[in-house]
Amino acid sequence: MSVIRVPLEPATLEWAMARARLRPELLAKALGVKPERVKAWLAGRERPTYRQARLLAQRLHIPFSQLLVSPPDHVDLPVPDLRRGRVRGTNPSPELLEAIYSALRKRDWYREHNPKEKLPMLKTVSLEDHPAENIAEIIREQIPVQELQKQTSTWSEFLRRLVSQIEKIGILVLRQGYVGSNTRRKYNPNEFSGFAIADPVAPIIFLNTQDFVSRQVFTLAHELAHIWLATSALDADLEEPVIPQEKIERFCDKIAAELLLPTKLFVQVWKGNPYEAAQHTAKEFKVSSWAALRRAWELNLITSRVYKETLVRIREAMKAEKEKQAAGGNFWYTLGARNSATFTTAVVNAAIRGEISPKEVASLLDISLSTALNLLERVSYVSP
Repeated sequence: MSVIRVPLEPATLEWAMARARLRPELLAKALGVKPERVKAWLAGRERPTYRQARLLAQRLHIPFSQLLVSPPDHVDLPVPDLRRGRVRGTNPSPELLEAIYSALRKRDWYREHNPKEKLPMLKTVSLEDHPAENIAEIIREQIPVQELQKQTSTWSEFLRRLVSQIEKIGILVLRQGYVGSNTRRKYNPNEFSGFAIADPVAPIIFLNTQDFVSRQVFTLAHELAHIWLATSALDADLEEPVIPQEKIERFCDKIAAELLLPTKLFVQVWKGNPYEAAQHTAKEFKVSSWAALRRAWELNLITSRVYKETLVRIREAMKAEKEKQAAGGNFWYTLGARNSATFTTAVVNAAIRGEISPKEVASLLDISLSTALNLLERVSYVSP
């Protein structure tokens, strides 16, 4: 019996490997072949078997048919790419694409199965008609940011409680560090820090939890501003010392800064040596020392030279620290955090009412069928 060989496009294989950040040695190990075999496929000297090609597509996270055609010149994103820094305009990784499309599936399902009026507070403001300070104050009327800062002692606790308040007003917040339940497929915080999907009924904020917890706070506030202005966006490097090109990004930065670091309160707290002042102020307002330093510069409390010199020290401290949000924890709690507590409850309720199957639960929550069945068995009572 002859072996079926697949005429894959070598350029597409090279593109897919670069996109998945896989060298020939790593891909060969995953497929159970020698690196020389993968290099022969890349050079077009050999063709993989049908089974090998199927494994290739699976490991590279692309459709099987895509291996047979030329690689795309550019991959379009379903949300506006407003990222800053070196990743601006680069093709997205498979992990980033899956994060966005998973969030869009959640939005579509939630909008269909939980019909309700449009969220009244959204799109009541505009970039043209309202200063950033006014919009921050409008958001505070719904979300008591400063009260939460006073009531919490750690960045993680503040972030958790802030997310809870945001969800109470109807905005879904997804906090994920990897694709689905696959802890090996981590999101790269250098590629994206978060994104916002504007919607009048089911708006979504996504936080990349591979980033420092303190930096996630500013990302959350920035994406919240996008939602309030009814604009979708993909963001990265929000705390880089660069002025964003887009007016909407600069405006959302101002809203986030005023929301987390109100001018009147900030000038009272900022005192002493710039580096120490940044550390103290960051702890007081539960933001990163980077965000605190930038706020001081924006308010003309320090010069540009002092800002740049102190920023170098802060960067060095962050590199040495390496402490991010604690990994692990209770699986069932983190399941709600990853998929939005509000969304997870809605999915479970729908399953208990018989409106969707356990298989659909697994798909919507990005878990295995066995985990979905276990989840439904654990739920003794879910309020309607």
